[in-house]
Amino acid sequence: MSVACPTTYELTSSPTGLDPKLQRLIETSWSERHDAGVGFRYHLQIERERVAAGKFNFLILLNRKRLTERRQPQAFQLDAPFDPSRFNFTRVDPAEVQLELSFPFPTSILINNSPVTVYHSLVVPDRMGQHSQLLTPVGARVAFELLLRLPDRRYRIGYNSPGAQASVNHLHLHLLRIDAELYVQRAELIPVRGVPFLHRLADHLPAKGFCFVVKDPASELELVCSGLKQLLETLTERQMAHNLFWSWTDLREGVELRAFVFPRVTQCVNKAACSFNAAFLELCGFVSVGEESDYERLTEERIVTALEQAQGDVYSALEDVFPILTDD
Repeated sequence: MSVACPTTYELTSSPTGLDPKLQRLIETSWSERHDAGVGFRYHLQIERERVAAGKFNFLILLNRKRLTERRQPQAFQLDAPFDPSRFNFTRVDPAEVQLELSFPFPTSILINNSPVTVYHSLVVPDRMGQHSQLLTPVGARVAFELLLRLPDRRYRIGYNSPGAQASVNHLHLHLLRIDAELYVQRAELIPVRGVPFLHRLADHLPAKGFCFVVKDPASELELVCSGLKQLLETLTERQMAHNLFWSWTDLREGVELRAFVFPRVTQCVNKAACSFNAAFLELCGFVSVGEESDYERLTEERIVTALEQAQGDVYSALEDVFPILTDD
C-alpha cells in the first residue's frame, strides 16, 4: 500500500499560537504509515505496563519488539564528527518522511521506525546539513517551537547526546505522546542564583540535573534559549554527555513548559541494543524494557540505582559553575 508524499508545511510565525493543523498532519502521516506497515520495523504493541511501587511512580512498559527488531545503535563519543559513510537520516526511505517544516528553521519530521509510543517521531533539523548529534542552538529552539504549537500537551520531546545513549550520529530529537504523568512534571525545583529561569532538581529526586522553566514564552523564550546554549556549551567543553527532555507541567492546560538537562560525568558507548538503557525517558520516569524478566523484576530502587550509576556525581563535577547546590 502506498502512502502520500511528505507535506511541506510552514509554521505560524508566533510560537505562542496553537496550530491544530500541524498536530493533525503529524498524527495522520504517522498513522497512515504505521497502519500500512510502511517504514516501520514492527507494529507498535505495548504488551504489558505497570507503575512501580514507590514515591516516583515509574511507568514500566514491555515492548519486546523494540529490543529485537530495532536498528543496532552506533558506537561514538561526544566529539565524533558526522560520518557520511555510516547510516544517517539522509538515507531513509522517502516514505519515512512525514513532514518538511519550512519555518522557522528547515526541519524534517520522520517516523521512528522502532516506536516506543504512539506518534513517536524523529525531529531532524536541517537534515541535509548533516550535523553530528551534538545539539545545536537551532535544534534546541525547534523543540520549544514545536511543543508550544501542539494543542495536545501530552506531547514531549527528548534528546540523547553522544555518550548518553544516542544511537545515530546525525542530529535528531524524539517527539512522543506520553499519556501518563511523569514525576518530573511536578518535581521540586530549586532556583539557581544568577541564571534567569534556571533551576536544579532537588536532592531527593532520582535524577540529577537542571531545568529551565518557561511561563511566558513571548517574553522569556529568547533568554531561556540563550541560557540553555551556555549550559550545553559548558557540558560539551567538559566532555560531559547529557540528556534533555521538554514537557508541560499540566497535560491538559499546559501552565508551564519545563526543559530538563541531565548531565553525565562519564560517557557511555552503545555497543548493542539492550533491554534497559538510562536515557532521557528513563531519567524522567518512563521505562520501556524489551525483556519480560526486566519487566517483572524492576523496582523503583533498582531503577534509581541505575540512573545514579549512569549519571555519576553531577553536582560535584559542576560545583565551580553552579556553587549553590544544596537544598535551602
